[in-house]
Order: sequence, then C-alpha cells, then structure tokens
Amino acid sequence: MVQLLALDLDDTLLRADLTISDRNLRALKAAEEMGVRIVLASGRVVPAMERYAEQLGLFERPGYMISENGSTVTATLPRALLRQYTIARALLLQLFEAFEVLDLPVQVYREKTILVTAPNVQTGADMKISGFNCQVVPDLAERIDFDPTKLVIPGDPEILPMARDVIRQAFGDQVHAFISKPYFLEILPIQADKGNALRYVADTLGISRDDVMAIGDAGNDLGMIQFAGWGVAMANGTEEVRNAARVVTSLTHDDDGVAEAVERYLLGNRG
Repeated sequence: MVQLLALDLDDTLLRADLTISDRNLRALKAAEEMGVRIVLASGRVVPAMERYAEQLGLFERPGYMISENGSTVTATLPRALLRQYTIARALLLQLFEAFEVLDLPVQVYREKTILVTAPNVQTGADMKISGFNCQVVPDLAERIDFDPTKLVIPGDPEILPMARDVIRQAFGDQVHAFISKPYFLEILPIQADKGNALRYVADTLGISRDDVMAIGDAGNDLGMIQFAGWGVAMANGTEEVRNAARVVTSLTHDDDGVAEAVERYLLGNRG
C-alpha cells in the first residue's frame, strides 16, 4: 500500500502552462487524506519549487522536497536543509574547460538568478520555467565563489547527446550527466540522483520501497522510478523511462496523467 508519493514537476505534475490542474490537485488531496506523504522531486532549485509546494500545502505540515535532481533534500516544516551535494572547485574548473572545448555555454544558479557564460535561447526558456532573472558572466569559471549543486548546459538537442557522451567518458566516475529536457544537459555530483534522494526520504520515514510510488517523464526521473515499488512513467515520457516503469499512464501531463495514476493505482487500491 503506497505511503509515499514522489512527483516530478515539469512535464509530469505541471501542464505546459506550468500550472497544476484541478483534477491533479483533487487526487493529491484525496491521497493525503488517506495518509500518503507527498514529496516534490524536481530538477529545479528550491526557490523555483516553492510556489508549487505552497499550492500543495507542503509548508503547513512536515514533508520533503528533493531538488536539483537529488543534489539537495529539504524539510518543509520546519524548513531545513537536510542533505546537499556540490561540485568541488577543482572538478568544476575541469568541467568548464571541457564545455569551452565543446563550444557550449554553462549555467549555474545563485538564489533566483541564472548565471550563464553566454546568451542563448535555451536559457531564456529556463527563465520562463523558473521565473528567475539571468546574468551573462563570460568569465564565470574564474568569478564563481561557491560550489554549485549542478551545472546546466543549454544547447541544440541534436548536439547535446554527443556532449553527454563526451562528459560521461571523461568524468563518468565523478559526475552524473544526463539530458533532462531535449535542450538541457545536466551535470550533477556523482552522489546525487533522485533515486538516492528518494531512498533517503523513505528510510527517514521508515517506509519500504514497496510502498513508494514515483511518477516522472525524463532521464532525471529514472533513478526514482527504478527505486520505487510503483514506478510510473507519463505517457509523454521518454522511451527509456517508459521501459523502466512498472506502469505507464495513458494520459500526458497536459491531460492529468498524475491524477490517472493516483486514482487508479493508489486511491482505487484503497477504495
């Protein structure tokens, strides 16, 4: 019986207009009334997740958020940082050099600002998704004064798979490299993964993986879908994620696929 429900945001819980539908809200509220704990698990940084956590009432009761694709785990009440992994400076500089050779920009996040080495269309899309401002910093590698939780590499979807493979070959034992959206390559500390973070939350709550449901659509969701006893892929998910899931919804993120899964496999089982 599902006790913990982990939800990706973009292209999963959120529609294309970046809102949560009424049907999804009703389904999640019904699940919570049955005692299910809800965890938001996103590639977004914490400030870009907070409006959705507030909408779901997660700051009104003890709960968790997994952000930056598993680099960070926070508690919602009281608000607290529980665990965080970062990219150390020596490795960070090597990665900047690699992407300079690949002629790709690099972006990091500081509070509600995207710092990027060169202007590009994809970072503009990220601004729309996150609601953040953007600052172009060509010499970002020299000026950055903190260890980021992840790097995002915006670029042409036809080029990024090659860049991902290059980084995996050169740094595969030090970082996770995956494509979260067709135009975003993400680089995380090797310890960071949504699946590892979800395991941490489940262990903290004393919940077996058999009683965990995780719903997602993209490569950054693969770890938590594989970890959860009930791994659910959205109909609009990548082929890799759909093949790894126990269940695939018939509805997309624009048609309440989350509600479909919750109603059918969670609320229906208890009904």
